[in-house]
Amino acid sequence: MIISASGSHDFAETVRSLSADDPFACRVIAQYECYRPGLSFVDYWLTADDGGNVSGAIARNGSNYVLFLTEKSDIGEISSFLRMSGFSSVLCDGGYSLELNACESSGVIMKTTKKLAVNKSESIIEPTIREAYDLIAKCAEEGFMPPPFEDFYVDVNHKLRHNAMRLIGVRDGEALAAVAMSIAETDDLAVLGAAACHPDFRGKGYGAYIIAQITNSLIDEGKTVYLYRAMNKNVRFFNKLGFIECGTWKEYVNNG
Repeated sequence: MIISASGSHDFAETVRSLSADDPFACRVIAQYECYRPGLSFVDYWLTADDGGNVSGAIARNGSNYVLFLTEKSDIGEISSFLRMSGFSSVLCDGGYSLELNACESSGVIMKTTKKLAVNKSESIIEPTIREAYDLIAKCAEEGFMPPPFEDFYVDVNHKLRHNAMRLIGVRDGEALAAVAMSIAETDDLAVLGAAACHPDFRGKGYGAYIIAQITNSLIDEGKTVYLYRAMNKNVRFFNKLGFIECGTWKEYVNNG
């Protein structure tokens, strides 16, 4: 069964009860706590067996979905639900294969519970959303493009005001040299999102420095820190920082 979140369910606590340490659960809960049901562009569901035992959760933002799946999740039912939904993208644990006619990409999930070494001493600043977006867009690679600025601004501005994410940067002179942000945070977990270093300032240690700074601030708050890495990208960089591989992610994109 797929059950719409309502006043009869404590959605966030129900999801937490299934897993206290899962990056997809973190993303679902963080979105729910920032964008509650009733807004036209979000929806939330619990998945359950015929006896009502909850087995996972689904979050929608626009036509983009994040799934928190478990071994008891009914993959066939969830796949059928998503096909009917007119999804643009679906993100889930790479250990599950959905029955969707869509383009697939995948990568590695990494995590750390230990603070990272810091080898520089630079002032950390809070860049404007426009500055951060321009740097992220400048560093975009094949397979990743940021959303339109207007959509990025509305979402990031809302989450920053609700302490649902953080955004930090470091300058080289007057220029923004590097930026890092979390995209989901709960009391115990955090998922890092974009981290970018301006091409003109690479090789100076700014990338490692900014990731260490945001990671260490999250760990100081008692959070386990996750990030999604593209397959075969930056393996040595993140391993050297101290992140370890703990799973895989998979994304389905509907180009139809």
